[in-house]
Amino acid sequence: MRNVVRLVSGLALLATPACSRLDDLWNATPRATDRGDASPAVGLSTDAPSDDDASEAPADDASAPSADAAVAPSNPSSASSDAAVTDAALAVDAAVDAPPRETITALAARTGIVEAPNGNARWVGYVRAGGRVALVRGPVGNDGCPARRDVPGAGWWQVEGGGYMCVGNLAAVTSTLEARGLRRFPVQADLGAAMPFQYGITTRPTAMYRWAPTTADERVVEPERFVDRSAAAVAARTQDGDGGVVAADDATVTGPAASPLPQEDAGARADAGDGAVRIEELQGDPSSPLLRRMLSRMYVSLDRVVRAESGANYWHTYSNGFVRTNAVSTLNPASITFQGQRLEGNVHLPVAFAISAVTPVYTQAGTAMRSTGRAPRLSFFQLTGDAPVHLGADDYYRTADGTFVRSRNVRVITAHAPPADLAPNEKWIDVNLDHQSLVAYEGTTPVYVTVASTGLRRRSLTENYETIQGGFRIQSKHVATTMDGNSNDGPYSIEDVPWVMYFEQSFALHGAFWHNGFGMVHSHGCVNLSPPDARWVFAWSEPRLVPGAHGAYATPSNPGTRVYVHYDTQSLGERGGPAHIPTH
Repeated sequence: MRNVVRLVSGLALLATPACSRLDDLWNATPRATDRGDASPAVGLSTDAPSDDDASEAPADDASAPSADAAVAPSNPSSASSDAAVTDAALAVDAAVDAPPRETITALAARTGIVEAPNGNARWVGYVRAGGRVALVRGPVGNDGCPARRDVPGAGWWQVEGGGYMCVGNLAAVTSTLEARGLRRFPVQADLGAAMPFQYGITTRPTAMYRWAPTTADERVVEPERFVDRSAAAVAARTQDGDGGVVAADDATVTGPAASPLPQEDAGARADAGDGAVRIEELQGDPSSPLLRRMLSRMYVSLDRVVRAESGANYWHTYSNGFVRTNAVSTLNPASITFQGQRLEGNVHLPVAFAISAVTPVYTQAGTAMRSTGRAPRLSFFQLTGDAPVHLGADDYYRTADGTFVRSRNVRVITAHAPPADLAPNEKWIDVNLDHQSLVAYEGTTPVYVTVASTGLRRRSLTENYETIQGGFRIQSKHVATTMDGNSNDGPYSIEDVPWVMYFEQSFALHGAFWHNGFGMVHSHGCVNLSPPDARWVFAWSEPRLVPGAHGAYATPSNPGTRVYVHYDTQSLGERGGPAHIPTH
């Protein structure tokens, strides 16, 4: 009998507007990574965090595969789970000579960090399964954190960086866990990389299983893979005993669990181009081995390779699923190269980024411009700030090296006046929808600039994904979270979208590795940034993450950074945007 690894977690699908439909994991309920039953769980609270982010809770349901499965780590260079958020970047705590610190290890998919040692306290963050947070002192009581005799040190512990964690069903003091045999957890996020996980894209419709499947499981979920296609079987199927012809698509499935291919299989219908299929239809029955159907071009975050009892290799994903390796193509993070510019020294606003596929560079010859070279897309130009030269129907901007770029080929980004009530040196983020730009400020000083991709603006209410406008604050931050939903192009699913910062409902700033259209509208409402840009903004902005945590929530004492989303003709903080926000 296989050794069953149990993980306290839960999953509830929640429909939300804008760029994603997010998975809600506030309520920690039992779930096993294998076929055994999970033991009852004791949660911190059955209520969502008391701030406004409750409806946007992301899906981070990751757990370890069965302990006896053969595994190969997919990301051996991942950062330590003690990685810390610094003022300028996310840095790995690699002090070799530092004395070891006692830590708490999270056991649940999301183990909460609360601002006071009681079960009704506000969440200030959470830790993913296997993540570790350094201890300060404890236990300091057990109000809302039921003590367990079989759990050493049960109760509330104060953690480094602020907040308390409950040692019990959902977390353990790491040294006691190691003494009992540390379970295998997913590889932790690499906070030192633009892409915190290894990612893959499905190359064909496939199944995601709840556990590493047996052959019998595969026959139930994917009977089409077991059709006998030998010449004798084809002849037997196409000619009956009376000489009659049997339909060629009357597939015969062999094996004890044989069953016909479902006529209304959602994955098959979607792959055939039926736009009516919805993401909800892809979910498997809770009593079956199928977690959900995956369509072509859905993205998964990859933990490690597991060899199933059937002999096939499966990726264990951070959504706690298992997908056949030959249905997934891994992405190359080295191809993610674009990043904006720190504004320091000789780099200052105004600047320009090339958005054309090829951008000509000119020199002025009297009353004409002569092309002297070409710059690739997303090239950076330091501008002088001189008034543009108007020739014909175009404006030309002078660069610091004396050449010119044409306005139609670039995004010109200039400084914007700060909010009227800005505190000295207060951080704020300016997102300009006309210029598809993002500028980070500290007081009146711009410190970072890049181009983004905001929501597609269309006349049709059902197809309008325009980014909401107005003045906001970052409500919550997540190293990574899953986004999926329905669009006019069909269902989509992207596991562990990196560096997510929600600022209103499900509108967020986040990294996007699935396109390179920065500088042009592209998204379903969110502000898409390149992963390196999103990582920089994530590390710079508030609220801070507790070192070792996966997410943080703004509180009155730790408010989020201001975000202003606007067009040129709109004042900062003025609410605008579509009257109808589409729900996918």
